[in-house]
Amino acid sequence: MVNVAIEGGTGGVGRAIVRLLKNDPRHTAIVLSRKAGDMHLHDLGVPIIEVNYHDVEALIRVLEEYRINTVISALALHVHGVGRAQLNLIQAADKSLVTKRFVASSWAVRAPERYLSMLPHGYQHSAAYAELAKTNLEWTAFNNGWFLEYYGMPNVETYIPQTTFVVDMANRKAAIPGDGKQLMKFTYSFDVANFVVEALNLPEWDHDSIVIGEKITWEGFIKLAEEARGTKFDVTYDSVEKLKSGEITELPGQVAAYSYFPKEWVQTLFSVFGYWVTEGVFDIADEKALNKKFPNIKVTTVREMLNESWKGR
Repeated sequence: MVNVAIEGGTGGVGRAIVRLLKNDPRHTAIVLSRKAGDMHLHDLGVPIIEVNYHDVEALIRVLEEYRINTVISALALHVHGVGRAQLNLIQAADKSLVTKRFVASSWAVRAPERYLSMLPHGYQHSAAYAELAKTNLEWTAFNNGWFLEYYGMPNVETYIPQTTFVVDMANRKAAIPGDGKQLMKFTYSFDVANFVVEALNLPEWDHDSIVIGEKITWEGFIKLAEEARGTKFDVTYDSVEKLKSGEITELPGQVAAYSYFPKEWVQTLFSVFGYWVTEGVFDIADEKALNKKFPNIKVTTVREMLNESWKGR
């Protein structure tokens, strides 16, 4: 049995992992939170421990008190400043007498530094990997590509906040990066969570834990989207030059994000991800994919997600 602490377990992929762990007799889970008293409405089904991420010594005491072998970070590192909390927890885990493993918050792709440095928040990922490299911890980051349920929302079960990238299913529009012929990887967050839970039992971890839902080009994705919605999409193509300049073709579904992130920041973020697409960053090699180690885990395909979410709507 492994005792696991999930940092950022009240939402997003962290909550999907918690939901699976709480019913798994092989493991015991707790959630670390800044404000445990406000979390009762989440009904997570596991203890929620209030922690001060600014106090490394206090974090060490929590990890040792609950005999935490493995820490899973699911913090939203696209928010500036959040990375400090993860760094402090890495330091605490390294100093803890009982903690041996750490899952870094990636949940997309652990891109090379030359690509991470392009992101407005990329420094937070880079700092975490550098910190982990200095520790005695066994660590990994999950490479699952883009969350598939972004294209099923709001008609799919998920804890992931809505985001519109490249394809706007609700408004039948798309802005494809480059020529649309590069392979992209998509994985449903609950499928990712299944692999995370199974990986806890592996005797050794690679720094990259690769999970593959389905690989498909954006042009292929559009065909399935049009099939599911029963109509043609309004499709434009953003050139590499446009993406490198920090610009994208705005989709209607992206406007809602401007209420909590500045428009310029959102467009910069998606232009960088679009450029990554053209560079093949999301076409992750699958030779060491966990799918091969756990063939019993059935993954959701793009066609299944789109048809179940949009067919007849």
